[in-house]
Amino acid sequence: MGSNIKPVKAEDTVDPETGSLAPILYSAVWDVDATQSQTVTLDTENRQLLEVYMRSTTSPTVHMDVSPDGVNWIEDVNIWSGYSKINEGFYNASRYVRIRTEPAGNAGDKVTIVIMAK
Repeated sequence: MGSNIKPVKAEDTVDPETGSLAPILYSAVWDVDATQSQTVTLDTENRQLLEVYMRSTTSPTVHMDVSPDGVNWIEDVNIWSGYSKINEGFYNASRYVRIRTEPAGNAGDKVTIVIMAK
C-alpha cells in the first residue's frame, strides 16, 4: 500500500447552480511511485456526488472499493485496466470510497490518484 497518502482535506468552492459555497472533500496522492501499489481512501461524509481521477505514466489496473463503515469493504465495484488516465463521475451511496492501483511500469513511472466528493 502507498505510504504517501495525504489526509482528507476540505476546500470551499462556489457551487455554479446556487452561487453559494459548497464544501468539496478530497483525498489524493500526487506523482507517487507507480511500480508499487497505491491506495487512496476518502470518507465522503455521505456526499452523493463522487469524482475519481487517475493519471499515470504507465497503465496500472485500478480498483474502486466502497464501504458503509470503513471496515467492511465491497471490492471491485469498478475496475479499470489499460488506461493511463481516468476521470469519471459517480452517484455515490457509500460512506467510504477507496481507489487502489496494482504495481505497473518501470522505475521512474508515476501515478496520481484523486477522489473528490460533493
